[in-house]
Amino acid sequence: MFDIPMDLKSLEKSIVAYEQEPVEKGKILFYGHSLFTRWGATEYGFRRMDEDIRMKDGSLAVVNHGFGSSTSEELLYYYDRMVRPWEPRALVVATFANDVAYGYSPEEVMNALARILAWARADFPGIKLYIVEDHPRPNHKNDPEPDSWNHFLRRHRVYNEMVHIYAQTHEDTKVIELWNRPEFFETSEDVGNFRKVREDIFVDDKVHPNQAGYDILGPIFREALDELL
Repeated sequence: MFDIPMDLKSLEKSIVAYEQEPVEKGKILFYGHSLFTRWGATEYGFRRMDEDIRMKDGSLAVVNHGFGSSTSEELLYYYDRMVRPWEPRALVVATFANDVAYGYSPEEVMNALARILAWARADFPGIKLYIVEDHPRPNHKNDPEPDSWNHFLRRHRVYNEMVHIYAQTHEDTKVIELWNRPEFFETSEDVGNFRKVREDIFVDDKVHPNQAGYDILGPIFREALDELL
């Protein structure tokens, strides 16, 4: 499926660190790239995901297994170690942002994602599955090569369309929509105009959310997961 050479063990240190933590079974497991990793990682100083997303009675609801820079191929590779032992009741997966940088096509990413979800479905009958759209970002607003940015957007739109089609054909799967949320844009009239994504909700790299960005994401995820909380 993949013909792009990469070191699948380059993120092994992150995986080993998670394996040193107690295994909490039956939680909502978040599995994906740095959108999750930074949501409470000590070195970034943001409020933790497990504080933002709790059960309605205040008890803990989630396990965060985000590992930065991960691609769909790495999520597939580490599934046995990062998902299966935790026996989650729901799996929330975020991928694609890094895949683009490595040259993966939307079809390749969707193929890997579908395999992950199929494994989870087989391992944990009745599990709820959630696919996260990649969030809008302003980092290419002043890109001197607008064609490359337009190509980037086209690939994301294709991927998002494939994700929605998948969810429509699998009753246990939902999409957590981010691309057209007005909270990410300068005004409500700008929704969908990716040259007018808010810059104040990102750290300096204009890719990763700051605390204000996570303040937006928290309610979005709680709304999407409400039936489980």
